[in-house]
Amino acid sequence: MTSNMTNDIFDEIIELPDPKRQHQFTELIGLDSVKEFLLKEGKLLLYPDLLDEWSKKHHGKILPAVKKLRDSPPLILFYGDVGTGKTTLAESFGDPIAREYNISVRVAKLSLKARGSGAVGEMTKLITRAFEDIEQLAHKEHQTDKKVRSAAILIIDEADALAQSREFDQMHHEDRAGVNALIRGIDKVASKHLPILVVICTNRVEAIDPAVMRRASIQFSFERPNAEQRFEALQTAFDGVFDQNGLKKLAELTGPNEERQYGYTYSDLTQRLIPSVILKAFPDGPITFENAKKLSQDILPTRPFNHETKKL
Repeated sequence: MTSNMTNDIFDEIIELPDPKRQHQFTELIGLDSVKEFLLKEGKLLLYPDLLDEWSKKHHGKILPAVKKLRDSPPLILFYGDVGTGKTTLAESFGDPIAREYNISVRVAKLSLKARGSGAVGEMTKLITRAFEDIEQLAHKEHQTDKKVRSAAILIIDEADALAQSREFDQMHHEDRAGVNALIRGIDKVASKHLPILVVICTNRVEAIDPAVMRRASIQFSFERPNAEQRFEALQTAFDGVFDQNGLKKLAELTGPNEERQYGYTYSDLTQRLIPSVILKAFPDGPITFENAKKLSQDILPTRPFNHETKKL
C-alpha cells in the first residue's frame, strides 16, 4: 500500500478484522435486517458457487434468477437522514466477514478530492485510478484454487457529490464525465467478478444519477431511531443506572414533540447525549436521572436536511 493511494484518492484505508470496527458493528442497533443482508452479500461475493448449490439443492436446477443475481453489480446503496449509522455500518460490516472466513478485508473511503480541481479529464482519471487501486487491495493476498484470501470494500460517502444525476442542467461537463467513469468502474468490477463491494452513502438520494441507482442491487433506507430503539440504546449505555421508567422517559424526551417533528439520530444519542451525561457527573459523583433528563431537554437533535424537513 503506497502513501499516494491515500493522499488524493482515499481518505482512509481500514484493515479488517479490527476490534474497534467489531465493536462499532455490534453496537449499531435497529439495523439487524440490514446486517443480515450485508453478511449474505459478503458470503456470496466470496463464494458465488454457493448460490448455484443452493438453487440445485432446493429447486433441482440453477434458476435464471440466480444467474441474474450473480451477474448483478456489487453495488449497495445506503440512504437516509444524517447520523443514522450509514457510514459506520459501511466501515464495519466487513469485520464479521473477515473473522468468519479468516480473510483480510480492506475498506477504502473514496475522498472528495477525487472530484479534482475541475481540469478537463482529471476527475475521470482519479476515479478510474481509485477502481484500479481497490482491485489491488482486494488481491493483496494471493488467491489460489478458488480460495479467497482477501477482499475489499469501496465506500463512496456523500455520494451525491460524486454521483450527482447527469440530468441536472447546471451540471458541469467534467462532473458528467466523472459519473461516467464511476459507472464504468462499477461495471468492470461486476464483469470481472472481483471480491469487491462498492457502497455508496448519501443523505440526498434524489440527487443520485439514475444509472447509478439502477445498478444498486441492494438499497437500504436509514431512519432515525424510534422510541423502542432509543430505549435500547440508552439501556445499553446506562446498564443498571436507570430503572425502566427512567429509561422510557429519556427515550420519550429524545423523540419528536410538539415543538419539532423529529427526534434524536443515533449519533445524537451516542456522540452527544450519552457522553454529556457521563461528563456531567464526572468526577464528583454518580450519574443521576435529573441530570440526564435536563441534558436530554437541553441538547437539541440534529435537524434533518432541508428536503426532508419540508416533508415533515
